[in-house]
Amino acid sequence: MSEQNIQPLFRLRVEYVKAGRLAYLGHLEVLHTIERIIRRASLPYAVTQGFSPHMRAGFSSALPVGTSSRSEWYDVFLTSLVPPAEALQRLQAASPEDLMATRCGYVDVRTPALTAQITRVLYRIELSFTDASAGCPDVSDALSEVIGLGRIPYARGKKNKVLDVDRMLVSHRVADGEGCIVLELDTRCDNEGALRPEILVAAIDRVLARRAVASDDDPIQSTGIQRFDRIARYRVERRAQLVEGEDGELIDPLCARS
Repeated sequence: MSEQNIQPLFRLRVEYVKAGRLAYLGHLEVLHTIERIIRRASLPYAVTQGFSPHMRAGFSSALPVGTSSRSEWYDVFLTSLVPPAEALQRLQAASPEDLMATRCGYVDVRTPALTAQITRVLYRIELSFTDASAGCPDVSDALSEVIGLGRIPYARGKKNKVLDVDRMLVSHRVADGEGCIVLELDTRCDNEGALRPEILVAAIDRVLARRAVASDDDPIQSTGIQRFDRIARYRVERRAQLVEGEDGELIDPLCARS
């Protein structure tokens, strides 16, 4: 194919929220819904070649069912340049409120995939307890004990896995919130895995309930939505997904270079 026949492509990067009842959508359901939104927005999306052509789009890492987010991302390749403000307006008009696009802009088509580029994820977790006996110092001490373990074995379906807390947890903060205890986590996310907040919450609950965190007879189960002994309710929100620069600075995915 000659260079004259090669169709130019433009890579639109979009940030969106996942909130409310739509936080309970599975990852594949989110992908299919976003594709329908792009079609309803009448954006000139590119398609792959071959026997089963589909929309050329890529998404950031999957969000556990029940976890909300104010910073999810996807890239969609367009065959013509639509001004970012117009593209955002079209996407917002085609989106449900709980899956709303909030920002967008163009990045270099040679930029690495979102799952390769984003390596830092920030979470906020709100914990409410069955009684008033667990306070901020108790949760802080329990989290320190969990971190001291270094690795937390857990089961996901029929597979036994290990959460490498030493490698994946960069920093944390425990604070009093409005009627709850708030955990703020800075975590790593790469090809070797990501920190699953619900596993960390389950381990904290076991420490507070004086149960074994790593028990062969009663392993922590990764089921998305869990019931605990001491924690009555918990809410996990992904606050940001960031690119880590060469000198450790955290960069907005819209500003990251290829």
